[in-house]
Order: sequence, then structure tokens, then C-alpha cells
Amino acid sequence: HFEFAAVPLPDGNALFTMVDVTDSTRIQAALRERAEALEAADRVKTDFVANMSYELRTPLTSIGGFAEMLAGGYAGKLAPAASDYVDAILEAVGRLSKLIDDVLDLTQGDMRGIVLERERVDIAGLCRMALETVQPRAGEKNQKLEADIAPDAGFVFADARRLRESIEHVLDNAVAYTDKRGRIRLEAGGDEANATIRISGNGIGIGKGDLPRVFDRFDRIDEAGVRGEAALGLGLPLTRQFVEAHGGTIELESKKGKGTTVTLTIPRDSK
Repeated sequence: HFEFAAVPLPDGNALFTMVDVTDSTRIQAALRERAEALEAADRVKTDFVANMSYELRTPLTSIGGFAEMLAGGYAGKLAPAASDYVDAILEAVGRLSKLIDDVLDLTQGDMRGIVLERERVDIAGLCRMALETVQPRAGEKNQKLEADIAPDAGFVFADARRLRESIEHVLDNAVAYTDKRGRIRLEAGGDEANATIRISGNGIGIGKGDLPRVFDRFDRIDEAGVRGEAALGLGLPLTRQFVEAHGGTIELESKKGKGTTVTLTIPRDSK
């Protein structure tokens, strides 16, 4: 495959010559094919995960329903040990149901976009609720949760559930990647246009080479002992999806061994 190329001459004219661009054309075609193959593979993976999540919901609903009946005494009074077992089943069902909902949010959001509910949301109250939710997990590792919520955190018109889950996802990651007796801090504030939520932890941090992967779906930074959503690589991709659906931004700063800070910026009125 040949193309004309202009070579400038000293007198201001140009010399036109034929250049063989066969190799360049072949490389471009190969790169296009590779990109298309990767996109197709990603669609197959997304469809598979979404379908499996739907399939898991039916038996999980049955397990939860029967466990609730046992807890309610429909099969007779349970012995103390049996009651503890049923409580453990219900707790596990709740965690798994939440993970399935997160997977469906992540896959459906890619395919159809996020549909948001709009209401007046108190940022301070939302942050406190998220901190209370993750407190038991932080307590298991003797971690200290700190909060500094300024009066100018104010309100936003947004989807309260999605925003609360976004904060919880970031806090979950902070708990997972911070060592025992570590410190996790949430700061909230803002200005006239935006509310800002900043979550930092003095944990292991993320190496420069791993930073581009932190928002990839179903990817995670390999570290021993990491459980739950952090282990599945769901939290930060979901948070980015939810925050960007509100017209906001998410920024992550981290250094290996120096900890990580995630900043969420949410418009006051994200129409």
C-alpha cells in the first residue's frame, strides 16, 4: 500500500514521492481488531455477570424468606444455638443481597445509565449514617473513625441512597486497606456550588503503577486479608458511576505506604 508524501525543497517547492505504508496500515488494522475484540469480551463478561446476578437472586430470596420464618417461630421455638445459626444466615443473606444489587447497579449503569431519584439531602446526616454503617467493620480492626463535618456541608438535591452508598463504598475500601489500629478520617464541607466529602486513611496506599486500575470494574489491588466489596473491586467503580451520574467528580490521591485520600464533589443542584 503506497501513499504520496511531500518533501520540502530549499527553493520553497516540494517533491512528491511514493511511500510504502503497508506495515503502518497493517499495524493500525491489528490495533483496531484488538480493540474491538476487547470491547466484545468486556460485553460478554458484563452480560454474564448481570445474568448470574439475576439467577442468584431467586434462591437467595427463598433462603432469606425461610430463615425469617424460622426466626419468627413458624417452625416452633428455636434452641439458643439454632437461633444464632439463623441470625448468621440472615446476616449472610443480607450481605450477599447487597453485593448482588451492587453488581447489577454496576452492569446496568454501563448499559442503560443510572436513573436517579431527586430529593433534598442533608450531607451531614448522610455522612453520619455512613460512618455508623461501617463502624462495626472498623471496630473489628480497632481502627479509629474520625469526622469533621462543617456547617457549610449543607444540602444537595440528589439521590440519597446512591450518595450514601458512594460514601460507604469509599469508607469500606478505607477500612479494608488500612491496618489494624489505623485511622480513617471523613471531612465534609462545601461552597455555594458544591458539597465536598473527603475520606482519608493512613493505610498501605496505592503504588503509582496501580493507580490507573482503581476505578476498573471487578479489579482490585492485590493485598492479603481484603474481604467484601474491596476484594471484588466493586466499591470505587460504583462510586464513580454514582457521583458522575450526579454531575460530580471523584479524585483519588495515594502513595505506597503513605495512605490514600478520596474526594467526592457533588453539585448542589445536579440536574
